[in-house]
Amino acid sequence: MIDTVIFDFDGTLADTSQIVINSFKHIYSVFRNEDCDEDYVMSTFGEPLRLTLQRDFEAYDFEDVITCYREYQVERFNDEVRLYETVKETLDYLKDKNIKMGITTSRLRNSTLEAVNNFNIKKYFDAIITADDVKKHKPDKEPLIKTMELLNSKAENTLYVGDSRFDMECAINSNVIPVLCGWHKLSEELKNQYNVKYVLNKMIDIKEII
Repeated sequence: MIDTVIFDFDGTLADTSQIVINSFKHIYSVFRNEDCDEDYVMSTFGEPLRLTLQRDFEAYDFEDVITCYREYQVERFNDEVRLYETVKETLDYLKDKNIKMGITTSRLRNSTLEAVNNFNIKKYFDAIITADDVKKHKPDKEPLIKTMELLNSKAENTLYVGDSRFDMECAINSNVIPVLCGWHKLSEELKNQYNVKYVLNKMIDIKEII
């Protein structure tokens, strides 16, 4: 019996895809004076930002790069980022069913808490694990295991809802039931690659699994 649902944040609860792509375009332009490949940027979704920037901008001062990235995004976040359709309705439904809820994200803690507060959804979650809270990141199982420990939940009773290969692999590595957001460009490919049984067309479809 499912008694716990844990969510990724970016690309799962909130539509941050375009602002992230635009943020990468900005820093590529500023530091490398070149265009970036959108498909490549999308392939990094789910990976901690620090790791991506350290790899792709190793010739530049990390603090300069991440400050430029954050400043670009902070100025636009509230205007450009929205919760996906039926997310709030789904959270209300799960709360009414006494389903335990958490967030496991590769986003940094400060920006995660700021986002959930801005969207007024922090009240739904009894556990939030971010990139700052773990030594090993998705697809390693550590972030999900920590979230389940805080929720006092068992893997066999837990769904992990995500949109990236990092999310699917993290769920599989944690023996948690993976649930894929089916509204992204690579969703069909991920479904087939990881043999995902549950694919959502919109978030409220999770009712059919519960």
